[in-house]
Amino acid sequence: MVNFHSMLSIFAFANAAAVHSAATSTYLNWKTFNASGVNLGGWLVQESTIDTKWWTQNSGGAPDEWGLCANLGSQCGPVLERRYATWITPADIDTFAAAGINVLRIPTSYAAWIKVPGSQLYTGGQVSFLKTIATYAIQRHGMHIIIDIHSLPGGVNGMAFGEAEGHYGWFNNATALSYSLQTVDAVIKFVMDSKFPQSFTIAPINEPVDVPDISLFGTPYCLTEGGAQWVQNYIDQVITKIRAVNAQIPVMFQGSFKGEEYWSSNFAAGTNLVFDVHNYYFAGRGASSANLTHYICEDAVNAAGDGKFPVFIGEWSIQAEILNTLASREQNLQTGIAAWKTYTRGHSYWTAKFFGTAKVNGEGTQADYWNYETFINLGFTGSSTKAITC
Repeated sequence: MVNFHSMLSIFAFANAAAVHSAATSTYLNWKTFNASGVNLGGWLVQESTIDTKWWTQNSGGAPDEWGLCANLGSQCGPVLERRYATWITPADIDTFAAAGINVLRIPTSYAAWIKVPGSQLYTGGQVSFLKTIATYAIQRHGMHIIIDIHSLPGGVNGMAFGEAEGHYGWFNNATALSYSLQTVDAVIKFVMDSKFPQSFTIAPINEPVDVPDISLFGTPYCLTEGGAQWVQNYIDQVITKIRAVNAQIPVMFQGSFKGEEYWSSNFAAGTNLVFDVHNYYFAGRGASSANLTHYICEDAVNAAGDGKFPVFIGEWSIQAEILNTLASREQNLQTGIAAWKTYTRGHSYWTAKFFGTAKVNGEGTQADYWNYETFINLGFTGSSTKAITC
C-alpha cells in the first residue's frame, strides 16, 4: 500500500528545510493582529458541496461524511487517507502565501483527535497530515494556524459538518461533553508538542445550533437560551484547560450566530479570547451580487460588538442569494477583505479550494464564488482597487 503521508511529509520537510525558518517567536495578540486567511475546507472534514466529483464517486449517495463512511465500510479509511494526502499540499500553501495569506483556519472533526464509541466518523491519520501541513506553513511562511474543532460528539448543529444531518445530541449530554473536553485535551497536547505553540489558536466549537428549524439557521434565533448556557459551560471549561497549560495560547469562540456583545459580559476582560463571526449571503437575506457590498459593510460595522474582545470573520463567501454575476466578484471580494480589515481583526475565506458544480441563481456555479484559488489566479486578491469603502 502506498504511504501517502510519508510521501507528503518528505516533500514538505525537504522544502521547509531549504530555507531559514519563518516561524514567529512571539505569541499572537488578536487585539492588534490583522488576519488574511483561508479555510482548508473539504480536507480533514468532508462536505458534499465542496468537491462534487469526488463526493459522487465515493459517498454512495450519503448526505454527510457519517453516511459516506457507513457506505464505504472498510474502504472509508483508504479513501479518506488519500483525500488527506492530495486535497491540500505544500504547493497549495505556497500559492496562498504568495497571495498574502497569513492565517489558515483548519476544520477538523472530533474523530481526528479521539475515537468515540458508536461514531461512524473515521479516526486515522488526520493529525499526522495536519502536523505536516501546519509545520510547513509555519516554518516556510510564518503562518498562524487556527485548529477548528468543526464537529462535536452527538452533533453540534444538526448539519452534515456538525457530525451528521439531524444530529443535535451534543446539547445537555454529559457524555458528549466529556468526549468534547477529551478532544480539546488532545488538541492542546498537539499544540504543546509542536515546536511552535505560539503559532496556534484553538477554536473548540463551530456554529452551535439547537433549533431544528432550518429557516432559522444563520440567525441569532437558531440557538436557544438553554443551548447558549450549555455552550457557555463548555467554553468556560475549555478556557480553564488551556489557561492551565499555556495561557498565551488564544481561544477562538464561534458563538453560533449571536454576536460578540451577546457573550462578552460572561468573560473577564483579560481573557485570551477572540470571537469568530460567520457572514454568508447565499440564503435568507435577499442579497444579490449588485447589493452585496451593502450587506458586507453592514456586517463589518456591526461585527465588532461592544469592543471588549477582538472579532475575526472566520467564514464568509461572496455567493449571493439571487442574481449572481461573475463580473461583480472582484469588487465584492475586495470590499469584504477591506471591510473586515478595517472593522475587525481580519478574515478567513470559505474556502481555499472549492469544486462544487451546483448552479447558482444567476451566472455560473458555486465554484465560481467559493474557490479562493480561482480568485488568486484571476488576480482579484492582489489589490483593493475595486473595493467599496464602508
